[in-house]
Amino acid sequence: MVRYLDLSQPLAPDTPRSTDHPEVRFAVVRHYSKNGAKTRTIEASLHSGTHLDTANLFFPDGETVDQVDVNRLAGEAFFIDCRLEPWAPITAEYLDKAASGLGDRIPVLCTGWHHHRNDEAKYLLMAPGLDKSGIDWMAKKHPKCFCVDSPSAEHIFMRAGQWRILRPDLFDKAPVDPARYPTNYGHKTLLPLGIIMVEGLGGHIDELIGKTAKIFCFPAKYEGTEAAPVRVVAEVSD
Repeated sequence: MVRYLDLSQPLAPDTPRSTDHPEVRFAVVRHYSKNGAKTRTIEASLHSGTHLDTANLFFPDGETVDQVDVNRLAGEAFFIDCRLEPWAPITAEYLDKAASGLGDRIPVLCTGWHHHRNDEAKYLLMAPGLDKSGIDWMAKKHPKCFCVDSPSAEHIFMRAGQWRILRPDLFDKAPVDPARYPTNYGHKTLLPLGIIMVEGLGGHIDELIGKTAKIFCFPAKYEGTEAAPVRVVAEVSD
């Protein structure tokens, strides 16, 4: 018996997105009363909710969404238990233990942080994330892609400089070691290697922690973009 689990967050006006990005907006351009049908436009950051990033995010000549072979976005995955405290680093040492069953599967980091999506500050600013050692671990494993259920796979401390300006009440007290949290190190290290980052998962992901399942992370074929919303689905057998 095969069934499919949705591992995506809904895309809506209250969907979490980067703080300086616009809210998702569905504007009605045709109405039932006037036109006998309803159609809408969408305005949204490509980094809203469940989405993937490609190298074009930081590198002008980097791979764009339409250039990604869909075979790199599907396959057998292992769901790694990363349910840690706020701001906890996901280190290489931790991953060596928690992901011992990974093999050559797609890593999915399960922090449980999607449960905080309605608390904007906590969701965006306080999630566990990969420190430099964890990112180097991921680079060495070199999966074709990997996923996380928080807004970013790399630790928020890798952007602590900007947050010290915006939220000094939180980040002036944060234990940020620049050697451990180089600025944007995760994206700038992994994306040029062709390791696609799929972020902001949610849905039924908790059912799969510690298990393996086939996943599909397919975006719309947006030409020339650095990111795109994704519907992530897992195939499981009962």
